Amino acid sequence: MSNQPSEHYKKCITALDEAVRRSVSVSQACAGIPSPTGAHFYASVLFTSLCTRAVSVATLAPYSPWSHKLIEHWDYASMASLTRSLLEIRIAFFYLCIESCSEDEWNCRWNVFNIHDCKSRMHLFSEFPEPPENIAGFEKQLNDLRERLRKNDFFISIPDNQKKQFLNGNKAYLSSLEDIASRAGVDLNTFRWLYKFLSSHVHGFPMSFYRMGVQDRGRGVLSDTEESYTSFCLSLVASLLNTSCDEMKKKFGIK
Repeated sequence: MSNQPSEHYKKCITALDEAVRRSVSVSQACAGIPSPTGAHFYASVLFTSLCTRAVSVATLAPYSPWSHKLIEHWDYASMASLTRSLLEIRIAFFYLCIESCSEDEWNCRWNVFNIHDCKSRMHLFSEFPEPPENIAGFEKQLNDLRERLRKNDFFISIPDNQKKQFLNGNKAYLSSLEDIASRAGVDLNTFRWLYKFLSSHVHGFPMSFYRMGVQDRGRGVLSDTEESYTSFCLSLVASLLNTSCDEMKKKFGIK
């Protein structure tokens, strides 16, 4: 293989560069606009997160105009980890900020998020060698959040056998990620493949390092495998950004 990337890869870099610049521009245009609803507030939060992760992807990508490197380092596995994170934020953005639902359902979704967040923090801080003194405050907060959720009309309509997992903070979403992705316009089978592929590089399990020699990957240098998977990640990120940009502009009335 040539020591220079292909024309296809260069087009992927250009598409990502344009998508990131567009996203940052939209984010800046929305800055300072009052949020009339909780959905608008979290749209600002999550869209900013999308932009931040996208800039990280653009910075990591070889031959990107977003960074000047001593060498062009090829590491699609790290890029896959960032891409999965961005995909998950994209799902949260659609679910909490873009998808149409009643006020009761939105508050139910939000409070399920709150309970999941509170329980996650409790688990995290309880693992400290010396847990902080204020960890007890999370118990009161958790009980308050559960009581608020129990009074929500949409939550009341949920089958009783499903309520416990939300009250316990075991799940952050009322439906599966693949169902939400499908509602956001991603083919179900495509999402399942995407998520499994990207997730395989988040953890140091065998699939992440087996066949490195056979596939000529994981050494930081250009190869067909590195370029192919890197191009795939760049194209996916650009697509997610552009869709989210269109939704963000519509939500905040940006032209």
